[in-house]
Amino acid sequence: MQFNEFVANDKLIEEITEAVKTNTLPHAIILDGAKGTGKQTLAKIIAQSFVCSSDSRPCGKCAACIKAMHSSHPDIFTANGDNTGELNVDAIRNIRADSYIMPNEAPTKVYLLLNCDKMLAPAQNAFLKVLEEPPANVAFIITVTSANMLLQTVRSRSRLYTLYPATPEAAAEYVLRLFPERDYGDILHAAQLCDGNIGKTIGMIESGGEEAKKLADEIFVAVTKGNEYNVLTLTSKMSQSRVFAVSVLDFLTENAAECVKASVGAKTNSAIASDAAKRMTKNRIFRLAENIERAKQVLEINVNLNFFGTWLSSVLRV
Repeated sequence: MQFNEFVANDKLIEEITEAVKTNTLPHAIILDGAKGTGKQTLAKIIAQSFVCSSDSRPCGKCAACIKAMHSSHPDIFTANGDNTGELNVDAIRNIRADSYIMPNEAPTKVYLLLNCDKMLAPAQNAFLKVLEEPPANVAFIITVTSANMLLQTVRSRSRLYTLYPATPEAAAEYVLRLFPERDYGDILHAAQLCDGNIGKTIGMIESGGEEAKKLADEIFVAVTKGNEYNVLTLTSKMSQSRVFAVSVLDFLTENAAECVKASVGAKTNSAIASDAAKRMTKNRIFRLAENIERAKQVLEINVNLNFFGTWLSSVLRV
């Protein structure tokens, strides 16, 4: 994929494209935005532009671009915070040491640090040392749902780009190209439910998750309004299948993440999360997010789904 194929965030893409053309891309970039807004996709395009050997970068045709698109370029290193140990303090120290080694083929060595939401302070402080005195010919691209999850000292030494969802219509047109056999009306409806978030729309189309999204939103509203009876009634509906329950919890996690962003003043396109942030204290929001994560861990055990809904309703009372 090239920059002109990226959907939404036109001004941001224009700014990054111009920086690529003028060789003024910063050595450290933070891409923040909700899950599904294309942070990882954009990070990979930027990484590809750093290693591309063409005058028009990324060209998508040269040997370096082909390697980058197949995740086999020796000068693009990826660490994902969703994988245990890949962004802990020892891993970051190894990355820091490796960054002083010259690139193998490209003019720039690129480090993709993905899903840094849970990157702990010691690891961030270790990373800060290389940001303060970066080696020549090295670039770091960080993705995170909210830059507020990172230390201010890390943020101040990086260029922040915030990604927002597309319009539902633009999201639907893009997703239709991926699922040409599906009805456009169904895809548009999914995109509307997902507020134009392409990643969420794709997930909903693949899993048939419209019902799960609707139930998750209803549970979230009931929880944040303190309506315990509604919470109990709604969570009991999750017992139809384990796959369905997992999907509901995933949507609840996304609602909680957007609520956390709204609570610290960051922009969110989720009206539900924005309204909830006005009703709840920050501590209550963080406890809710933690309890949802706890529920996901419990569901991984072979728990009785008939009891799970009742248990969930009790732990969501924060």
